[in-house]
Amino acid sequence: MEAILTRFSKRTFSLLALAGLMSPAALAGSKESGHDMLVKSFQQANLWTQGPVKMVAHMRLPKGDGTDVNFDYTVSWAGPERWRAEWTANGLDQVTVLNNGKLSYLSNQPAPLVQLLQFEAALEALDGGNPAGPYTIPPLDVEKSKIDTSKKKINNVDARCVALGDPLETFCIDPATAHILTLATTISHAEIGSFDYGDYTSFGPTAYPQTIKVNYAGKLLEEGKVTVTRGEKFADALFIAPEKSTTTDLPSCADVDRNFTAPRTSKSVPPTISDTLKKAKKYGLVWVLANVAKDGSVQKATVIGGDPDLKMPATDAVQQYKFTPYMRCGQAVEFQKVVVVPFLPPQTSAADQGSVITPR
Repeated sequence: MEAILTRFSKRTFSLLALAGLMSPAALAGSKESGHDMLVKSFQQANLWTQGPVKMVAHMRLPKGDGTDVNFDYTVSWAGPERWRAEWTANGLDQVTVLNNGKLSYLSNQPAPLVQLLQFEAALEALDGGNPAGPYTIPPLDVEKSKIDTSKKKINNVDARCVALGDPLETFCIDPATAHILTLATTISHAEIGSFDYGDYTSFGPTAYPQTIKVNYAGKLLEEGKVTVTRGEKFADALFIAPEKSTTTDLPSCADVDRNFTAPRTSKSVPPTISDTLKKAKKYGLVWVLANVAKDGSVQKATVIGGDPDLKMPATDAVQQYKFTPYMRCGQAVEFQKVVVVPFLPPQTSAADQGSVITPR
């Protein structure tokens, strides 16, 4: 993964030198605003409205030697107050359980894995992170975000693209079906990663992709084949917290999908790089997982990808971040955010320096 991020960082800085400003345009031929189109897309991909749901994703992670790593992701969702999400593979076991306001987590890995986080983010992006769904990352703040729109040809489809957030997240949507086709995240006009969605299947009033791809630096990082079934009967024992798991509060209520306030960044701090690192020309992107307390302060910052030599300045910067509280069902809750910290060459404009938050 470190090698992938290193190659990606080099490509990013080349793109920074070549990229032009993005020029949003009106959605030609569409009476829907960008906001309305995005909300419509989230609604049609929202599985968490009609009874129990089971989702199974068979994952393929290509390796540099031409072989694959295969693992499974299983979600058992009995309702907004009871669900279980589990990763399994040779040597990997990770379980997250929500049961009556208590979120429990157990993993045999020493640190969070970027690949797993990114696939979960790809799923969450389909419905904007509906708090009723099996997610631990806060929802997307669509209502308070500035939204720009444009057009793009994707697989012979005249897609309508909706861009918002910082860094910029661009959802490209098939206007005929409201299906999200791609989601690309960019920093300073350079793409740092994207999700591709395909093979949509209808489940009553909703539709969900059967194929999801996660890309970095234009290359496939992982691919999942997704199966969704409704009406499952789950045993109560499935939602018992695993022994030795870490537990925190995550309140739920009947209308949790409407009773929430998404957090926002209220304070960000650019990283400080030492003269030694400057002389060594240590530039690149560092991925940091921030554990945020109920009051919005960062309690812990953990590097999950990037140059190890940039680990300390990246975590020092993120540790000083502040967020507005994430509110669920009238209560402030702890949450996690992935922060991408860019260490850019001296010729990069001052506006491009600093840390940025990935909304996923």
